[in-house]
Amino acid sequence: MSYPSFHSFIKLLRSLLKRRQPWLFEESIFLADLCLAYGTIAGLSDRDKKTLFLAAHFKNLGAIYLEDRLLKQEYTDHQDAVLQMEVLFRESAQLARDAGLDEVADVLEQYHLRAIPQNSLARIFQVLNAWVSCRQRKGWRSSMSDKEALIILKQRAEMKWSDPKVVFHFIEHLCRYSSRAERRQACTITGFEVPPEVPEIRDYSFDTLEDQFQEQIEAAG
Repeated sequence: MSYPSFHSFIKLLRSLLKRRQPWLFEESIFLADLCLAYGTIAGLSDRDKKTLFLAAHFKNLGAIYLEDRLLKQEYTDHQDAVLQMEVLFRESAQLARDAGLDEVADVLEQYHLRAIPQNSLARIFQVLNAWVSCRQRKGWRSSMSDKEALIILKQRAEMKWSDPKVVFHFIEHLCRYSSRAERRQACTITGFEVPPEVPEIRDYSFDTLEDQFQEQIEAAG
């Protein structure tokens, strides 16, 4: 009997997410790719990047314990929604721990708190997840603009809900190497320093990821 490869394992996780709800799958894909792209920029080890990559897939697995009505993202009772999300956070982390992925579970237990996580990888995951959440269309709102999403990240840093160092490092690279004039302008408006012109050496990894993400969302709509 052969054992599944890492590729097969990821394929299984994605299949479970997609069968549960397409937007869970789409969000995890975008977040996982962003973890790899930013992890490379931040100089993380291959092990740390793999931990974040797996966290992006496990973070929504707890949805198998949620009722279908909650996955439609049409909340009528905010308190009930918050309680149900606690179920998602708890079960997602437990599933990772049951799989023997303790480092992934540590990230998942801390990233969703309105506080700077003690775990260094959770600090990074928290910021990347916040950006993805802002850029994803929700049941009650459309996808946030660059300006709106950047303001949210800046506010999280100011309120110490997220690590300011991670927030501003992420934003610096998101803006500095973007080919989008509107993004560079949004960074200027919200008080972030970016070059007035697109640099000669360009890295469009963030833009490319979001283009693919938006195409998936628009196609699903």
